[in-house]
Amino acid sequence: MEEIRVLATCALGLGFSYKGFEAGLRMEPHLIACDAGSADFGPYYLGSGQPQKSAVSLKRDLALLIGGARRLGVPFMTGSVGGAGGAPHLEATVELVREIARENDLHFKLAAISAVIPTETVQARIREGKVSAVGLIEPLTEEAAGRSAATVGMMGAEPYIRALEMGADVIIAGRSTDPAIFVAPALMAGLDPGAVWHAAKCIDKGYLATTRPQDGSPVLARIRNGEFIVTPTRENSYCTVATVANITLHENPNPFLVAQPTGVIDSSQAVYEQIDEFSVRVSGSLYRPAETPTIKLEGAELVGYRNLLIAGIRDPRVVPRMDEFLQIYRAAIASAAHSLKISEDDYQLQFRVYGKDAVMGAFEPVKTPAHEVGLIVDVVGRTPQIASAIATRLGPTGSRLDITGGGLGGGGNFAYPFSPSKVDMGAAYSWGIWHLMQVSQAELTDLFPITMYEL
Repeated sequence: MEEIRVLATCALGLGFSYKGFEAGLRMEPHLIACDAGSADFGPYYLGSGQPQKSAVSLKRDLALLIGGARRLGVPFMTGSVGGAGGAPHLEATVELVREIARENDLHFKLAAISAVIPTETVQARIREGKVSAVGLIEPLTEEAAGRSAATVGMMGAEPYIRALEMGADVIIAGRSTDPAIFVAPALMAGLDPGAVWHAAKCIDKGYLATTRPQDGSPVLARIRNGEFIVTPTRENSYCTVATVANITLHENPNPFLVAQPTGVIDSSQAVYEQIDEFSVRVSGSLYRPAETPTIKLEGAELVGYRNLLIAGIRDPRVVPRMDEFLQIYRAAIASAAHSLKISEDDYQLQFRVYGKDAVMGAFEPVKTPAHEVGLIVDVVGRTPQIASAIATRLGPTGSRLDITGGGLGGGGNFAYPFSPSKVDMGAAYSWGIWHLMQVSQAELTDLFPITMYEL
């Protein structure tokens, strides 16, 4: 086949232009696909099994996407479902698909691909010296792997290809690399891997490849040997060289190289051309195979239970002396914890001062004094009871601190935007696993079991 067309929307549950989607269907895509998750929102969703987006939003998008694919008789696939791509997320999304099929009298073969990596598998690879850290992360130990509440691997294209070979019409997958969700039909058609993988990367954020993401336009990639063309499908939406090239930079430490399980997308020699008012052609992309395939592992470790206090401070005696105030505040909380017989090892306390340096911390270059600040006090306790006990002292202790020494302070320094001012956030997680695991070629498929359903 000389050309494979892939219609892409942005992340599942974020919505997209209905008219743009219908226009995209008229362009006769061979595949409809979208990403459904991200690690950007932290480890909570993987650890807790909770979804990032509401079932109402997810169901709206899924119904349109699956319905459109069934009308054309082409596959629909999505990966990293539920946001984190764990077992509960996959199960919940499969149930949504079942509801959609039942309510719309749709009949198709559904493939559900699990991304859960058993702890025993990770620990065995650690013993074999086949697990390495990403960036400055510490090496992974068997003990640390055992503490993970949930561990997933980011699958590549192979499980999607296998599901299509098994006759799947709809594919719902756990944690995936973003581009892997979009490449299977083009790779199966034998098209140039460089163009296929780079096209997938350029459309995996959907309408972010356009000049007006707020319009929600899907995008269509026309993938050919050696080149691809990206076009928005919504009227009055535009793709430019800048918007398409920017997606390759998105979330990547290297502006030209994007790692995948089996190799690297290399766009260093790519040429971007504006071929009309709406569309961009890209040529010269490469895919460089890796000597040894690797799977990125993500694991969430329970570290405690979180409570927050949110307060505004506009006291002119306190705002210019926030560092001093927070030092005294921390000591006062430690004293309160001691009186409650709570050890310093049983809780963590962190301050975030918005309007001062909450985002960049010590790296904040702007030192302009603020007239008011927003203070978030974050306490993580070993147990829910410890977190709550400390949190109940946060407001009264901070709002009554007198740092002037004149007996004038306190009694109203904290302005609470909400009642209750103490917010119970529940379980708190950290990324306990953020590592690469070497695998064999066969394991690129075998590690990700597929369950087929006839709906």
